[in-house]
Amino acid sequence: MSLSINQSSSTLSFIERITKEREEKDEQLASGKRINSAADDAAGLQIANRLTSQINGYQQLSINSQDQININNVQSGQLASISEGLQRAKELSIQSGNPLSSSGAIQGELDQVTEQINTIAAEVLDDPNFLAGLDASDPTATQGAIDTAFETLNNTAATLGAESNALASQVSTYETSRVNVSESRSRIEDTDFAKTTAEKEKLDTLLQATIIAKKDSEARKGLLINQLI
Repeated sequence: MSLSINQSSSTLSFIERITKEREEKDEQLASGKRINSAADDAAGLQIANRLTSQINGYQQLSINSQDQININNVQSGQLASISEGLQRAKELSIQSGNPLSSSGAIQGELDQVTEQINTIAAEVLDDPNFLAGLDASDPTATQGAIDTAFETLNNTAATLGAESNALASQVSTYETSRVNVSESRSRIEDTDFAKTTAEKEKLDTLLQATIIAKKDSEARKGLLINQLI
């Protein structure tokens, strides 16, 4: 009878082990992850965590660069507004050379345009006195001041555009790196659904066969005991 008891205990242990493996496969299929804890693959989990840290780093770098691009775009819009103001000031300075024009009216609008431009320049160029010295009675000097302002504005816009292009290239590089590292992590920790499903089906079949065999064995033992009584 000792041998029979040992065999029964061994069968129960085998059933428990198969049941545990089957539950692990169920968890892998449900979560989509091959590694759900260190018990599944300690080394693999460590590598996956390190890759996750890299992915998060690339993602944040991409966000930082994109935020700066957005800021640059706002500044580009502000520079465009200054450019429009300078164009209007240029027109007024040329108009002031017309003997039929009202110098006072032109000067009034020049003052308004100058104020508008300097308000924007204080924010985008950190220069509240970006444009000064516009005088309707001196078209030549006024046009010279406007041309100087245009040159500064164009240089700033070119620098800003080059920076945005460089940042866009960085974003592309960060995103490519993030995708590549994500794929590497996926190969380590994600579930191979076809393989895991096949393994689970094998475990289901093995568990069912083992349970049936144990029931048959228990039935035969009961029959033997009845015959001995």
